[in-house]
Amino acid sequence: MILEKLISMICEEFGFSEDEVDGSAPLYEFINDDAELEELVLSLESEFETEFAEEIDTGISVSELADMIEESIG
Repeated sequence: MILEKLISMICEEFGFSEDEVDGSAPLYEFINDDAELEELVLSLESEFETEFAEEIDTGISVSELADMIEESIG
């Protein structure tokens, strides 16, 4: 469920179709710079009502980010 929501958010914020976003793909395939990464992080923190304990890097995969969200919301 979190992975599907994350993919949906990436598509909405950065103009991709859900067919283009794969859970195993690294974030840098969808995010161009630090400003876009910060925008995504703020959206995620708002959507899931959480804060991330560690910094998010664009080298992690979409599914790894979904796992981080799951861990942060307990």
